[in-house]
Amino acid sequence: MENLTNYYNEVIDIVCSKAVEVFNSNYNLNINKDNILNNLVNENDTQPPTKEMTKLNLNDTCIGVKRNKTNCTNKIIPGHMYCSIHIRLEGKLPLNKYIENVANTLKYEHKANVVSLGNQWMNKHNDQKTKDEENSLRWPISIKIKNNSPLRSYILFFNEFTSYLGAGILVIQYCSNDGKKQSNYFMATHYVEVNKYSGRLRSDLYAKMTLKSITSLQEKPIFNKMKQFLSEYGIPYDINDINKRNGDISEYNPVVVYNKINKILNDHYNILYFNYDAYINSNVDNN
Repeated sequence: MENLTNYYNEVIDIVCSKAVEVFNSNYNLNINKDNILNNLVNENDTQPPTKEMTKLNLNDTCIGVKRNKTNCTNKIIPGHMYCSIHIRLEGKLPLNKYIENVANTLKYEHKANVVSLGNQWMNKHNDQKTKDEENSLRWPISIKIKNNSPLRSYILFFNEFTSYLGAGILVIQYCSNDGKKQSNYFMATHYVEVNKYSGRLRSDLYAKMTLKSITSLQEKPIFNKMKQFLSEYGIPYDINDINKRNGDISEYNPVVVYNKINKILNDHYNILYFNYDAYINSNVDNN
């Protein structure tokens, strides 16, 4: 057994040496092989982090405030940050304000970054006349808000992405104008990756967004990350569950909106191009 262990250690040392040599030469790095070997863990020596896990405290108390200005102590609705009384508050604030409120209330060390995509892109699709014209445009070329539409869209970036580029989740907001108590909603719909993209002319820069529906990723490792991340901010992604709670029968019904967004994205191969400067300069505080 000892001979076999020595053999594997020798193989690991050889492979590590070769890998370090290749990476250092190709990427101008200065990786130390010994540092890598010292960080290798023997699985037989590891123990489940029982103590650390017991310290985790999942928030289950509503973040709403009572009329007497005291904090609500009711239990939250699973997948949300509000109880059955205060759930009417969900979706009333712009997403960035809501994220800030949750982060401050729960004393998060990091606050997730949010960028607004407005709502014009959801309507511009209907303005195109032919498929050829549609494909010839980098649409939409800017980020705008049509005030007569109660829909808004945002990208909620994972904590490790502090700028407007990287990976995150597309979140749709519906804020009713009719005063109904439970018709507002947030709805997470797609995994998003945002990168800077150059057009045919060097001067043409776009924010290229590649999207995949959350439901299509349920068997992928990224799904658990999204699920955990969304739970930290109480943003639901189960469209049917949102629909049951909402009860809206208008064109802004969650299922109707979700299907519309999917159609737009499918028609454009799940890729959106935004004017880069407009995208970078967009700020949800101005919406």
